[in-house]
Amino acid sequence: MFKVDGIEFTKAVVDKPKRSFQIMDGENAGRLIRIAKMERDVLGTFYNYNLNIDSRFMTPTEYDELYELLSAPVPSHTIEIPYGQTILVYKAYVTNGTDELIGIRNGVNMWANLSINFIAMEPQRRPAQ
Repeated sequence: MFKVDGIEFTKAVVDKPKRSFQIMDGENAGRLIRIAKMERDVLGTFYNYNLNIDSRFMTPTEYDELYELLSAPVPSHTIEIPYGQTILVYKAYVTNGTDELIGIRNGVNMWANLSINFIAMEPQRRPAQ
């Protein structure tokens, strides 16, 4: 369902991925003082994703590999993710994620409920010139 840096985690099931968009303005945006009209300086539309990953079908090693990749101290990742009826490929950064230890079986830590946010590095859509 998704790839990170070209790696597909086929056993990682994404439970109800959430996408969001943000239309960002530049420094010249704001309300005009005299007439209170909003002046926009649209930079573009950024698409961001929140993924909740069901790890039940992953081995502990596969899960650890995914966690290490997502938590790596790098500026960005290349992600491939569903968008509309196609796949969107773009650079996104990660600032945080969460998961929880749900138990220990035979000395193996069992982690679950990984939630991660991908934030676009640059707009996927820019205004027409």
